[in-house]
Amino acid sequence: MRSKYSAVAQSVSGKFSYPTGKEGAQLLGYDPALVNAAYPGLLESFCGVGNPFSLFPIQPGSIVLDVGCGAGFDLYIAARLTGPQGRVQGVDLTEAMVERARENLKKAGIEMAGVQQLESESLPFDDNTFDIVISNGVINLSPEKETLFREINRVLKPEGRLGFADVVLEQELPQGMAGSAEAWSQ
Repeated sequence: MRSKYSAVAQSVSGKFSYPTGKEGAQLLGYDPALVNAAYPGLLESFCGVGNPFSLFPIQPGSIVLDVGCGAGFDLYIAARLTGPQGRVQGVDLTEAMVERARENLKKAGIEMAGVQQLESESLPFDDNTFDIVISNGVINLSPEKETLFREINRVLKPEGRLGFADVVLEQELPQGMAGSAEAWSQ
């Protein structure tokens, strides 16, 4: 999984069976003005499966965590919505994505964002830190989903909100895949 998303850090072209990049963001209902104003590098590796910003409003001044931030497109959107008083933080498992997100956010002029690489589902933040946690097509990849959800709950403030988009299994897995770590993290 890490090698696939390290390659995605360079380009999503041909790696997914659904619309990605700018077209994908538009089809998922992201604010057209924000999509059109985005630094192009933010969209080159965008492979979100939904729009976590469609679930509830992001208030100016909010502190937002993006779990599996990829190349930074959702961090950019969150930063625009929180405004200069807000703060956004991203985490990702792949070094290539972390580097790409940092570069993209810098080129996009987003200064109140941080991006960290993770080695596991443990989130390196204090309890009750974030107003909002978002994730886009990433939780399904975790082999330790229960641990990840506990960590998300831990870092959310008591009245915090979780908004995520993800993929779900719609049919039975083939014999031999059910219960496998590979199937659990697809």
